[in-house]
Amino acid sequence: MLHRSGVIRLSQERRRTKTEYASAAQHLRDGSHAHLDAIIDGKIKIHFDTHDGEDIATSELDDCDFYFKRSYLPSLIATLPPEQRNRIEPLGLNYRVLPSSVDWFAARRGVSLRDQPVQRALREAFDVGNILGYKPRLGLMESPPEPNAEPRVLFLAATYDPYDDPGRTPDKIEERISINETRARYIRLLKGALGERFTGGFAGSAFASKQYPDLIVPASVTTQASYIATMRSHPICVATTGLHGSIGWKLAEYVAFSKAIMTEKLRYRVTGDFGPNRNYLEFASPEDCAAAAVRLVEDGDLRERLMLNNAAYYRAFVRPDALVAHALARARGVAGELATA
Repeated sequence: MLHRSGVIRLSQERRRTKTEYASAAQHLRDGSHAHLDAIIDGKIKIHFDTHDGEDIATSELDDCDFYFKRSYLPSLIATLPPEQRNRIEPLGLNYRVLPSSVDWFAARRGVSLRDQPVQRALREAFDVGNILGYKPRLGLMESPPEPNAEPRVLFLAATYDPYDDPGRTPDKIEERISINETRARYIRLLKGALGERFTGGFAGSAFASKQYPDLIVPASVTTQASYIATMRSHPICVATTGLHGSIGWKLAEYVAFSKAIMTEKLRYRVTGDFGPNRNYLEFASPEDCAAAAVRLVEDGDLRERLMLNNAAYYRAFVRPDALVAHALARARGVAGELATA
């Protein structure tokens, strides 16, 4: 997008590397897919890390000037030596979205890297009208505020099977159990508090059907196209913490659609002034969640304020070109300060 608009001139090259972490944790073993190197002006080396967890890829950090981290945990960054922590910056909110125009860069990557079927890569790059199937194109993944829409609340969620991987450690098993049980309580209390004004439940899976049969929503509701359509008709949307304490893609999608958001306390820092009571209402328990939902249903002025603030934040920090432009400007600005210091 930045290249097409003339803000930057972009080129890309294939380079296979193995991402290295100090930790040998299981969830980091296939983490290379979440990493990307870039060079600005032929000299400033930056690294993008969109992994769910807070772990820092040490080899990439040591080989770059700036490291932009999706799951930026200040308390962890503070434990690093100054020469390392001073190079790490928060990247911002992360979600899946594709261009609404032909993407030659993605087509070349797909053919070169072969990390997914070439046919699928080419379809994503060229089928911008979604003739061959729904894809999350930018034009379909954003919306202005609709403060006068009927105040309905949405919370569709996934469950995680704690035992589907025999190599999973006890702490990660417990994390999945806790997430599942907490989300189930949110759904049940929201149903009780809001009745017909609430749409929510778990996406179907063998595990969810066995553990939470009363909370499963029809498969037709959870296809991506149906989910996006359902989100459009719900001004109030609920987000919860994901695996490894991550900020889920849902939250970024809610911002892109200018929703009045409710969320658990965010563990990681993002860019800009995104914060509680400005962009979202924060809750710490299922009871808090239900109370916040009732408040947003009843308070139209509060809903509108959150919506307008999220629309502005999306344009400044979340839309893909804005997110990357912010990182590039930050790296160039700091590099320039250091060069003249």
